[in-house]
Amino acid sequence: MSNQGSCQCGAIAFEFEGPSFLTFCHCKICQKVHGSAFAPFLHAESKSFKWLQGEEFLSYFKSSSHFTRVFCSKCGSNMPTVNHELNHIAVPLSAMDTPIKQQPVAHFYTRSQASWFAIGDDAQQYETIPPGGIREVYERVINDYM
Repeated sequence: MSNQGSCQCGAIAFEFEGPSFLTFCHCKICQKVHGSAFAPFLHAESKSFKWLQGEEFLSYFKSSSHFTRVFCSKCGSNMPTVNHELNHIAVPLSAMDTPIKQQPVAHFYTRSQASWFAIGDDAQQYETIPPGGIREVYERVINDYM
């Protein structure tokens, strides 16, 4: 199944194929960037990811030692972070045009969770990130599909 997304103004568009899974990040950075209690990210392998248009409008900001934020320089929409070395993409759910019906499989950085928000699902919770990183969650989720 092809998954497609774009920015708010339509200058940037992308697509990718294959299985994906949803996580919520509760770190303080994600709360600020997304203006919410958490940031929903769709994760998948990067091997089929491609920018369809507007790559020249991408801007980058290294928000922490392990994550670079990507956004549209025209409208400010959060865009996918693509790491081909790790074969991973993290796609802000707000950038998706294809409807996503998944429930989250994990919550990251729950130690920073907003005091006014209560997690109400059975997804795995991590005070920071899993010891094996996102790959640990990916392997567990993919094994559950098979």
